[in-house]
Amino acid sequence: MKNIFFLTVLICFSISTFAQTKVKSPKLKPVPIDLTRFALVEGGTYSMGSATGVEAHEKPEHQVAVRTLYFGKYEVTFDDYDRYCDSVKLSKPTDMGWGRGKRPVIIVSWFDAISYCNWLSKQHRLQPCYQINGIDVKWIDTANGYRLPTEAEWEYAARGGVNSKKTIYAGAEKPDDVSWYNANSAQQTQPTATKSPNELGLYDMNGNVWEWVWDIYDGYYYQKSPVDNPTGPVNGPYRIMRGGAWYNNVNYITVSSRQYHTPDFKQNSVGFRIVRNK
Repeated sequence: MKNIFFLTVLICFSISTFAQTKVKSPKLKPVPIDLTRFALVEGGTYSMGSATGVEAHEKPEHQVAVRTLYFGKYEVTFDDYDRYCDSVKLSKPTDMGWGRGKRPVIIVSWFDAISYCNWLSKQHRLQPCYQINGIDVKWIDTANGYRLPTEAEWEYAARGGVNSKKTIYAGAEKPDDVSWYNANSAQQTQPTATKSPNELGLYDMNGNVWEWVWDIYDGYYYQKSPVDNPTGPVNGPYRIMRGGAWYNNVNYITVSSRQYHTPDFKQNSVGFRIVRNK
């Protein structure tokens, strides 16, 4: 009996010691930025808007300073978005019969875009940028995950950042060099990166699909915009889209072109691209 007692004590001690000294699993590191898909855009100051734009809300020109960040070289494609839908068991948006793959995803709302950003952030072990509570969305500016660009960041990147040639389209004076629009698109989206990139290596910044950005819309915001990293108005029913689409004429695919809609809006001419803080 005594031997059994000591054996029991020894086993319990051994289990206790093992439990106390058990090595914890190492915390997984965030996935590094993929420089084949993202371009480093050095921050700077530029003149945002246009004095000659076809729409009043492109005016006035005003000075804006934006931070350095990583900018998606391509619009988010069906390949990208379909992986997200498979992962979260979400119905995939239609491609209108035009094809999926490397074509930009369409029929996605602003809410769909930010949900995709949060999902991708988690996949890459990054902190999601958005707190989403129904239709209430808060941007966590200190998060290191993926997000939509602000309108100011988008236009700065479209213009070529510190490498800007100050062209009316993203990297070119002729729209056919860099854009899919009503004169050459065959009235549908086209695969990404099949036109020339701009000065920063960004494709389809004009044409193909309108791109959702973070900002709430206010037609008079340019008149009161702060200089440093503007993020748009605090309240309002609409979110901004930039860049023009396959059905627009040349006046609506310039680097200063902007439109807006409700954040639940979905159309075959609207998609998005993503960025990540440096």
